[in-house]
Parts: sequence; C-alpha cells; structure tokens
Amino acid sequence: MKRFLLLLTIFTMPVCGLMGQDRSGAPYFCNVPGTILEYIRTTAEGDVKWFHTMKIGSTSKNADTTCIDYTSHILNHKRKPYYGDEPAKLSASITQGKVTLNVAESVVAIFRTILPSGVTITSSGGESSLPSDLAPGDILPDIYASVKALGLTMRITVTERKVLRTETISTPAGKFSCLVIRERKVEKGMGRNRHTVADTWYAKGIGMVRHDTYDTDLKLITSEVLTEVHQ
Repeated sequence: MKRFLLLLTIFTMPVCGLMGQDRSGAPYFCNVPGTILEYIRTTAEGDVKWFHTMKIGSTSKNADTTCIDYTSHILNHKRKPYYGDEPAKLSASITQGKVTLNVAESVVAIFRTILPSGVTITSSGGESSLPSDLAPGDILPDIYASVKALGLTMRITVTERKVLRTETISTPAGKFSCLVIRERKVEKGMGRNRHTVADTWYAKGIGMVRHDTYDTDLKLITSEVLTEVHQ
C-alpha cells in the first residue's frame, strides 16, 4: 500500500510534449503519440528510489476535446517492477488548452495492475483540471476522490492548490520555463494514512518537469525530475 500511495501522485500529474518546439500556446500535457518521458525519483539523501517511464499512446478528437491514452510504468532502484509487471493504463483530455485528469480513475488503473482481474473496483469524484493560462497567485479547486475494492475504501483529498511562482529550472532533459504549483494531499484508508505537501514544476508542452514531496513540516522526502524526452 505504501508503494501504491507514492505512485498515485505521479500518475495524476500532467506530462509530456516534444523538445525544441514552440510551446507558448501549448497545454500542460503531451498530445504527440509515441513520445516517451523518463524520470528518476531520489530520496532526500540522494539515493535512487525508482525509475519512471511514461509513454503517450493514441489520441482522438471529439468536437473541441482531444482525448489521450498513455501509460506509466515504474521500476525500483534495481530496475525491477515496483508494483506490477504491466504499465498502468491512463487517460487525459484537453479542451481549449485545459488538461483534465481524474484522480479516482487513476487509482482504479493502478489497482488493475496489482489485483486479480475478477475484483470489482468502483470510484467516485476526483476530477482535476489544469488550465493553460495560470499565473502566480491563482488558486485551483480542491479535489475529492474515493475508490472501493475488496470491501475497503480509499479517500483522497487534495487542497490548498496554489500557483506559487514562475521559475526556469534545468534538469538532465534540458532547461524549462515552469509554473510552480503547491498542494496538500491527504490519503486515508486501505491500511494507511498519509499527509504530504508537494511542489510541482510544470512546463507548457511538457507537463511535469519536477515533483518534490515534503512532510507537513516541509522537510523534503523525495524529488522526481525529468531526465529524457524521446520517441
């Protein structure tokens, strides 16, 4: 369960885009099929916790909305599957520059990689949107989600979502002009309670570039950075 909760944050982050393109009008997501993003997550001490690969699959258009299928797969520091042999299958949509994902549906996708195929999994709530015209000081809506499986319920709340600043940062994948968003997350149920604060750096056309997780005293727990973008 601890591993699952750590994965949940990353699976619900907008990601991707191609390097070297004009991204000024792009959303905080990728719509280029076949694009692969590589991340490395380290502990506060600098030890590798996992290697994270995200791949953009097919896209489809419905009126003014683009629907995107993508996968996420995580390997431990020894490059062995962290939670399941198969990648989690996820989806997102983009409407007029706004990226929308669903936290609850992402939880269900993760469960499907680790639970038997016959297990019933239900979810409610969880919609999360990230407009392309955000600016420092903007406040994003709270997120409330729940998922039920095997007679147990997990509840996730994401609150105090605020755009802190703009910042240009460098990672092994390159240099990015980013918007930094802070949020507070509480996960309860299924044998574990967790309360964290996270800062995430988003670049237009790329999505998540860096994700730092802290405890409630703002002591760094882990940091995940984009290391490569390729096709």
